[in-house]
Amino acid sequence: MMDRNKTLCFIGHRTEKLPKSRNEFNLIIQSLIYEINKAISEGYDTFMFGACYGFDIICAEQVLIRKQIVRLTDPISINLIAVVPFEEQSAKWKEKDREKYFNVLSRCDDVITLNRHYHSESYNERSRYMVDNSSRLVCYYDGSSGRTKHAVEYAENELIQIINLCNSYDDIILKKKKHKSLMSPMW
Repeated sequence: MMDRNKTLCFIGHRTEKLPKSRNEFNLIIQSLIYEINKAISEGYDTFMFGACYGFDIICAEQVLIRKQIVRLTDPISINLIAVVPFEEQSAKWKEKDREKYFNVLSRCDDVITLNRHYHSESYNERSRYMVDNSSRLVCYYDGSSGRTKHAVEYAENELIQIINLCNSYDDIILKKKKHKSLMSPMW
């Protein structure tokens, strides 16, 4: 059973709303690596993601890379949990997104599917489940309306810590200087 105080969840926009610039995208990845390593150093051992293409899958891929690191001096064990809103969610996605999705799901420690079929609250239910079972949310939220907005607002109401990587570009230089070891991929 997962401990909420040691669980972090990821929520964010789909690919269409993520930065197109390679530099901006690389900054998101660097910030994400930093937040994953920081969480691990603070005792977090479970990472949940909403299993949609875009930011969710990017986060899952980074956690999977981090899981492969074995340090003899500081061994850790972390878990990756996919929270799938409904079984056939990927049916209408592009082929490359479906392939990546199933590849990531096959490597998760657990896959929780909340509904067999889509209904109007499927995605909100998925987000509430993750927030209700986490103490920290790492998100990519640009302020626009949509499902990510609802998830972030729910997390705010539930008073869990929120780290928005969309606002982290200016902080990346400070993080590099302050926590150099946490910024390195460690893989």
